Amino acid sequence: MTTDSTPTSIHDRLSLLAPLTLGVLTLMSACTSEEDTATIDEPTPIQQEPVASAEMTPETRIMLGSAAKRLCSSVFVSGRNREDVMAEELANPDLDAVEFLIETDTATARLDDRFVQALFRPRIGCTLINDRSVRELRAEYDSLRIAAHELANSDRDWPHGSRVSMPGNIPGMDLNEINSAVTRAFFDIEPEQDIRTRAVIIVHEGRIIAERYAPGWYPDIPQLGWSMAKTVTAALTAQLEQDGLLDIQAPAPVPEWEAPDDPRGAITTHQLLQMNSGLDFSEVYTAGSMSDVIRMLYTTGNTGAFAAEQELAHPPGTHWSYASGTTNILSRMQRQLFDEWHDYLNYAHEQLFVPLGMQSAILEPDESGTYVGSSYMYATPRDWARFGLLYLQDGIWNGERLLPEGWVEYSTRPVESAARGNYGAQVWLNAGAPDNPQDRPFPQLPTDMVYLSGFEGQNILLFPEHDLMVLRMGLTTSGPRPVWELAEAVLAAMD
Repeated sequence: MTTDSTPTSIHDRLSLLAPLTLGVLTLMSACTSEEDTATIDEPTPIQQEPVASAEMTPETRIMLGSAAKRLCSSVFVSGRNREDVMAEELANPDLDAVEFLIETDTATARLDDRFVQALFRPRIGCTLINDRSVRELRAEYDSLRIAAHELANSDRDWPHGSRVSMPGNIPGMDLNEINSAVTRAFFDIEPEQDIRTRAVIIVHEGRIIAERYAPGWYPDIPQLGWSMAKTVTAALTAQLEQDGLLDIQAPAPVPEWEAPDDPRGAITTHQLLQMNSGLDFSEVYTAGSMSDVIRMLYTTGNTGAFAAEQELAHPPGTHWSYASGTTNILSRMQRQLFDEWHDYLNYAHEQLFVPLGMQSAILEPDESGTYVGSSYMYATPRDWARFGLLYLQDGIWNGERLLPEGWVEYSTRPVESAARGNYGAQVWLNAGAPDNPQDRPFPQLPTDMVYLSGFEGQNILLFPEHDLMVLRMGLTTSGPRPVWELAEAVLAAMD
């Protein structure tokens, strides 16, 4: 049921990208074959300067920006074949007229004379260009100043090493049924759904007991977690409080809210963590949407500042509303605690990723240099599972406490204004209404379930009572996600 050996490592696959540095390859559309792809010997130069907002509509900027960013990260961070990215993530008729260029460290989406670029920088991934120049962003960054990751010890079992061997038998568990459930997660639930599951991992008592990848996907390919990054941002907030740099119960240190008569000055970091700030923020992802979350991700170079400018819609602490903007306010607060930018970039690695052995983890910053903590983190499925295991183990890793004592309990305490007990501190819950636990999002699953959930079907489900984790990643854009049926089947296979 597992794919434990990788035909080619990610470093080998990245080496296949080397020819791109010799010229610019034109990628015309998702339907363009490799044979039809034109190579431009003398491409029209693209100025390494931002395009003024006035030169294109917001809709065009969003279309080009989202495509350039996805192509950049998929190729340079995940090490994927560019044609595969065009056929999968960018297979959209709206992009048929868009020309895509990949150079040494940039991806560009161009429509006529309008273009948007994304810049890749080693160890911090891709950044969408809106207001600053590629040249400026290159110059300010030094990858050698980011904390080094040791290679995972191949002689130690996962999660403290890289060795994964599947159990032949576990008393009290039907492994055959678990493996069958894992297989079913790769098939459509509804007719012609195109479910595109890419990875499934089942962890029990700290050990991987089942694992499967879609064809062309391997354990060492970093995958985008989307909103699963929010829980990582929360964990970093916890560590900053543990280090005495932040008080989550105090008013959030946001410069835009400092005026004495600004009611937003009463918003606490605790309320931001619980999505309970009262800020007006629309979280809509439908095609063509001009919602706050779409404009924040694709039309601004400072995602935290964009979110902080929103006005109050409700008194702080009285109304729960899921909003990626609040997480990016937290990210910017974290950034402002550091005098030196590289120290800020290092903090996540030194305090979290290196201790956990998450050597593939990459948090990507916006133009301001602040991590887009709501959405842009890449890691291999096994590294995402390491992070989930940290929460399943109450913040303790290999005998050492990485998260403050009581943090996981705090994180999984339902927000009072979330009527169905479905949210905590940057994590989703299944607790149910206080007076009726059956009134919960997933009544077929236990009330102690804690889960991370990202766009297009990225999920890590934690079941503390069963010491169980169910992870699924993929590109599901329509119909139900398979992770819920998978979790039911795994639980049913346990005695």
